[in-house]
Amino acid sequence: MTGPDTGNFENGSNEPLSCDAVACRTLSYLEGHLSPSGMERMRHHFATCPSCAEQTVAVRGLRSSLKSLPAHRPSANLRTRLQVIGSREAFRRRTARTTRERVCAWITDLKLWTDNLMRPLAIPTAGGFASALVLFSAFASGITIPSVPGSADVPTGLYTEASVKSYLPLGFDSGDVVVELTIDDQGRVVDYTLPNLPHTGSREMMRNIGNHLLFTQFTPATSFGQPLSGKVKLWFRSSRIDVKG
Repeated sequence: MTGPDTGNFENGSNEPLSCDAVACRTLSYLEGHLSPSGMERMRHHFATCPSCAEQTVAVRGLRSSLKSLPAHRPSANLRTRLQVIGSREAFRRRTARTTRERVCAWITDLKLWTDNLMRPLAIPTAGGFASALVLFSAFASGITIPSVPGSADVPTGLYTEASVKSYLPLGFDSGDVVVELTIDDQGRVVDYTLPNLPHTGSREMMRNIGNHLLFTQFTPATSFGQPLSGKVKLWFRSSRIDVKG
């Protein structure tokens, strides 16, 4: 006989049990470990299902047969023999005569103590180290520095300012003037100003400055080896040209 199972056996429902649910709880029923409502539901099922009732008789007989088996007990002198063996070993280690025997005994004790101490920590430590290594590898693989085609060796400094690479020593006949240049990441002049003059200089001065800048090459500023825009100041004097980053 089969019927719907309630899912929760101990919910106090009066719905009939399935044969599978009864088979799983037959031994608990015979041991008396079920709740009163569970015992009552099991008895009701046995009364209406001859197949399950017959299986219960077989389980009861097997249970009685297992309980009637003699219990295996150790021999009476086993404990005494183990104590004698332990006493002999302890006495042998205490009465070690040579230094080598004492050292071997100490090493054995230290190894045993170390194993008992480290073995419970070995697996968590190894697991934590492996997890940290995997996480570091995953994050490190995404940290890359883009390379610049044709770039030279990366300088050791974290940041370098723009500077003059080369220029022609042309004469400057417009007096002394300071020019602030803006250099892009390719070393080209993209803008310049005259901070010491309230207004733009004369046409002759601007043409003279343009001629000098035309024959001047610049090195761009760098940050972590990567070129970027920066500023540089030039002092045009009648005798020379001074450079300041």
